[in-house]
Amino acid sequence: MRVLASLLLLAVAGACHVDKELKVAEIDFSNCKASMFYVPDLCEDEVALLNWAAAFKEAPRLSDLTAERLKAVTDAEKDVDRAAALYYHRTVIDPKNTAFMSYLLRREKELEKKLPNYADKKILLLFSPGMFYRDNPQVGADGKQFRLMARKLGLAEGIIPVEQTGTIDENARTICDYIETRHSYNAIILASLSKGSGDVKRAIQLCGNEPFFKIVKVWYNVAGINKGSHLITDINDTWMYKAEARSYFCYKGYNWDGFMSMRAGKDSPLDTPLVVPPHLKVINVVSVPLKRFVSDRSKPFYEYLTRYGPNDGLTLLADSHIPDGVTYVSWRNDHYFRYPIAEARLYAMMTYAVEVGIQ
Repeated sequence: MRVLASLLLLAVAGACHVDKELKVAEIDFSNCKASMFYVPDLCEDEVALLNWAAAFKEAPRLSDLTAERLKAVTDAEKDVDRAAALYYHRTVIDPKNTAFMSYLLRREKELEKKLPNYADKKILLLFSPGMFYRDNPQVGADGKQFRLMARKLGLAEGIIPVEQTGTIDENARTICDYIETRHSYNAIILASLSKGSGDVKRAIQLCGNEPFFKIVKVWYNVAGINKGSHLITDINDTWMYKAEARSYFCYKGYNWDGFMSMRAGKDSPLDTPLVVPPHLKVINVVSVPLKRFVSDRSKPFYEYLTRYGPNDGLTLLADSHIPDGVTYVSWRNDHYFRYPIAEARLYAMMTYAVEVGIQ
């Protein structure tokens, strides 16, 4: 647990040169030729896992796969990969998500030829960044790649100036205040990463039904820590590791309360359910790693969290998506998305927001 506490602080803060690199294991995919459930170039063990998930009779719907249910599957099968495959399978066969994938597959082929330009629509993409986004730019917590792609589609873009270690409530108020002043646009697309999704969730609870918030039409919830992380809860519940962690935060000048606001459990600010306003369309992007594909940075946290069930390295898969939205699941990826999603598919996700999400 001591190692866990130290590594977690390094992984989240990213401020130390001895932090784990964002690399994945070198795997030979030359004999991986199968394709199923929207994933090409599958290896034999992946095919076996997905076939097992398809044949599994219990929990036939994605809505059946609560965190408790997925933990029970993990424990019963003694295999977290099977539970992860079950989550993936139930997500891609959900009718809403099947329709979403059909759009993406069609649109990405069109976009390989030519990108549309939406400049005349006066749409703003606002990014709610992950924790430590200023001190940890190498992991993409500031959404730079996403924002640059938005520009190429003629969208205005910007980053919401939240405190990088602000609490969920503090950052939520910043988001509300910032959106309230964006009067010159016809529509806003919110995008958020990791803790930034928790900030947006709380902002929707605070001001989502206010008249000014109706300009927000779409929310990309990417690798969202929407219900907190058990990693943070468990550090806080052990006095020795809590003291060590607090000392580190004090030394760096970080806000300990902001870190603690990401905890899981009944006393967490993220535990409250979200009612999505009718004018807002949610697009979840969830990473679903298998053990052998987890990056070096995520590995110790991923392995620790398996006691709670399948996870992406920081949060449980069951907690990663907002149930009222459509969900894209990225097979093999963990919280840091080290296996690139094809650029054409990312553009297709963006055009979906404009062409389907904004009416």
